[in-house]
Amino acid sequence: MNPNPPIRSARNIAGSCGSGARHCKGVAGLLAALVPPALVRALSAGLLAASLAAFSGCAHVADVREADAGFTAEALRAGGLVDLGVVQVNEIPQVRPPLIEALERVLVATRSDIRLIPAARAQATFDDSTSRLLLLGYQMHGAPEAVWLARAADSLRGVARYGVLARVESDAIRHSVRDAPPGTVSRTGRILVSGRDTRVSVHVYDLRTRVPVFSGTYRASAESAMVDTLGIANVLQPSSGRSSVVVAPQESPSSQGYGEPPPLARAVEGAFLEFARSLPGGPPPPG
Repeated sequence: MNPNPPIRSARNIAGSCGSGARHCKGVAGLLAALVPPALVRALSAGLLAASLAAFSGCAHVADVREADAGFTAEALRAGGLVDLGVVQVNEIPQVRPPLIEALERVLVATRSDIRLIPAARAQATFDDSTSRLLLLGYQMHGAPEAVWLARAADSLRGVARYGVLARVESDAIRHSVRDAPPGTVSRTGRILVSGRDTRVSVHVYDLRTRVPVFSGTYRASAESAMVDTLGIANVLQPSSGRSSVVVAPQESPSSQGYGEPPPLARAVEGAFLEFARSLPGGPPPPG
């Protein structure tokens, strides 16, 4: 028997998208999650538009692989986990802090059984070259260069046994039009949705051996919604019957009434949540 078989799953989080699905809620579900029914009835169109500028999200696991049979819940809890950093492909280092904060926030909330060493503490132990080149190699190639991982591990000896690196591999913005649910105060009867779809890879390394012991790929989305008050969005009706929008190159989404999409750090939270759950000893998904 192969002790390290790949584990593939399509587990969904609460309010989730189905396996491989792009959207986590229909408009009615999205609206219900964002605004209480009584408030929907009471608000004017303008106030409702502002109230809908909230976020909903979903995620699913694309692939999880445990590369070491010794990477168990007991070993993880005893050894601790250090955040080595979060990067985004083809982006500058300045985008990293909110992504690092999102990973640590989710791990602290979801896996209180794991001792987490934050990235700020880890970075303080590195020299300038290690701090810069460890993440640069991971950003460029999806794997840290051995020499910089070894130097980071040496700096963290006695601090934690395992280190985690995460990489935002894709980040796509989309805009769509959906029918407003009954009772929504909307002149056009439509909701304008701005969505953000991401794919995130996460790797855990044993800092004693410098080898990967766990990796996963996760897809996550987040959406914001606004009541369509302008009625000028370009809409196509595909054969499925779901409304979608095409924004011409010379037209900006904001000029057609769309709100800002959720920030990237918000969109990847679902991916980090699934990572936290898929680690050894993680809680089962709700529902």
